[in-house]
Amino acid sequence: MTCPNFKQMVWEAIADEIGAVAMYAQMANMVSDVELKTLILSIAGDEYGHAKFWLAVYNLDD
Repeated sequence: MTCPNFKQMVWEAIADEIGAVAMYAQMANMVSDVELKTLILSIAGDEYGHAKFWLAVYNLDD
């Protein structure tokens, strides 16, 4: 799939990051080890931060 422009690519990056947050949250709920759960949720938090960054970029490019 080709992206017609930068803004579309940024929007797709946001969707990918949000999808990753959901996947990692689901994975964290599948493990009982508290340390592993914490690490996975930390990764989810990183992905959420990426999504927030790309959302800010998206909103700047108006």
